[in-house]
Amino acid sequence: MAIKVSYTNVEDKSAAYTAVKEYITPETLEKWKVKADVNYDDGGQKINAKGKGFELNINFLDTEAQAELKLSLLLKPLKGKIEESLEKQLRRVV
Repeated sequence: MAIKVSYTNVEDKSAAYTAVKEYITPETLEKWKVKADVNYDDGGQKINAKGKGFELNINFLDTEAQAELKLSLLLKPLKGKIEESLEKQLRRVV
């Protein structure tokens, strides 16, 4: 299931990408007890964070950001908490 967040605090996908890029860092992911490498695709305006048993992809469309979260079996119990926190933070930023 993808998390979809419409832009309310920014005007377009470029501004949304820049705002979220400043927020999604390895340090932020450690709050969810996940170690991940974060890759920023400035050309395609996508963010990918990947670690052991964890993958987060955020795509920026014209009117909304879509985040897809994949977790390993060990992290599945935390999926609801991580998704809720991610959606809350995305709504605050974009």
